[in-house]
Amino acid sequence: MLDFGDLTVFAKVVETESFTRAGHHLGMPKSSVSRRITRLEQHLNTQLLRRNTRAVTVTEDGALFFQYCLRSIGVLKDGERALQSQQRYPQGIIRVVLPHGLSQSLLGPMLAEFLALYPEVRLLTMVSDEGIALLRNGFDVAIEVGPLASSDLVATRLGGAECGLFCAHDLAERMGTPQTQVELPRFDLLGLGAVDRRHRWTLQRGDEEAVVEFAARFATNDLAMLRQATLAGLGIASLPAFLCKRDLAEGRLMEVMPGWNSGWIDYFAVFSDPKTVPVRVRTLIDFLVERLRRGLSWDPG
Repeated sequence: MLDFGDLTVFAKVVETESFTRAGHHLGMPKSSVSRRITRLEQHLNTQLLRRNTRAVTVTEDGALFFQYCLRSIGVLKDGERALQSQQRYPQGIIRVVLPHGLSQSLLGPMLAEFLALYPEVRLLTMVSDEGIALLRNGFDVAIEVGPLASSDLVATRLGGAECGLFCAHDLAERMGTPQTQVELPRFDLLGLGAVDRRHRWTLQRGDEEAVVEFAARFATNDLAMLRQATLAGLGIASLPAFLCKRDLAEGRLMEVMPGWNSGWIDYFAVFSDPKTVPVRVRTLIDFLVERLRRGLSWDPG
């Protein structure tokens, strides 16, 4: 395989007509210039330069090859300038994996805002709960809901949201609501996560803590579907408070056991080696950190 450094040395020798002057321009001794030219000629199996005590001249094969060298060097310099431009202003494609539930209710509007800020960026998204696996198949970053499983990847915490207990107003009118954690298992409860196991809430109020274990009447791993099931009156659910803000204001949902929270959800951006993360990806991560810091009080549509 051709060595790009050899091409650069050859082009400089042709331009300066001297091994010595080429070495001066490139910051290398004449002997290194000569060694690289010899290696290149051996690789191509032809003489590129004529050497004598007075001058260095290019052969017919050398002149032909010189034109291709100039084109190659020009293309690589264009590539270097393009990368430098991206370092200054994000552009190009970002492949993102989004989790079920948050893609529409929270992250979708934020990504639209990001694209408006950076018109040279293209976003390709996939909704999946297998984000870490997809990172190994060409995606740049995965948005994950914690806690995270251990992996050799890097995670940046984007933000978090407090959860509370909520139910539909009409359900509360028909069935009443629990006043203490002891009464909760007597009501229909909705679960988030694995659908084939018992569910567990850890409730907190100040220094008080209570654990509630239950078999869910309805369970899903999709946060948006859990909200819809709660709105439909299927039972009481633990939901991020920001997700219910508009429903509370418009009377569709009500808070159950006010003052108690039912946990905390953390959001992470997971990616590979931070030393090689493109500027466009780092810009997206920084944007989401800032936007989620403000956006968890945002009203979902």
